[in-house]
Amino acid sequence: MGLLDGLLGRPAPAAPDLDGLFALPAAAAALDAATGFTATGGGAVCHRLVEGGPFGAFGRAQREAARLLGLSSAGNQTRETGTSRGPHGWGWAHVIRPSGALDRLVSDLHLVNATLAAAGYGPYLLCTVVCFRQGDSSRRLFLVHLHGRGTFYPFAPSASQGPGDRGRRDNALERRACDSLTDELPVEQDTARWFPLWDVPGL
Repeated sequence: MGLLDGLLGRPAPAAPDLDGLFALPAAAAALDAATGFTATGGGAVCHRLVEGGPFGAFGRAQREAARLLGLSSAGNQTRETGTSRGPHGWGWAHVIRPSGALDRLVSDLHLVNATLAAAGYGPYLLCTVVCFRQGDSSRRLFLVHLHGRGTFYPFAPSASQGPGDRGRRDNALERRACDSLTDELPVEQDTARWFPLWDVPGL
């Protein structure tokens, strides 16, 4: 099974489970109490790359999602939206909100997913990632929602990560985060599916 198939949760594309994202704001309080990590306001949707570039049907669906995000931004709250390409056959649609607006961020990420799914690209959606940070430090923790399985898992790059350390994970922090979320979210029980997402925007 390839990495993309693993993210989907099965070899064949699965219909995305999008509404599970709305459980994140309530779970964030439990995560904060256990680990001291709070939402940064950053998140992203990971999808398989689609042929046709920005002027194809998929590009139009992305622009429609961006347009809807703009319409939903009361008081100019959305600081940034954008897209990027990863090296492994997937791309990212990312959104940044103020750090205290996790509810709004989750709604925006759901909107991106729902817009792409409504355009027929549901099978191309792999996961959604929300970033958390510990106080004023540079330590990051990402909660990953696997659309094909409807589950979450933590991904924590090592705090000591430097140019030569790419690929190191803080397994102890991932386990603490998992323990704190067990009663709040459907946590992915198969740790072999806790794939590292080194190319998530903002890492």
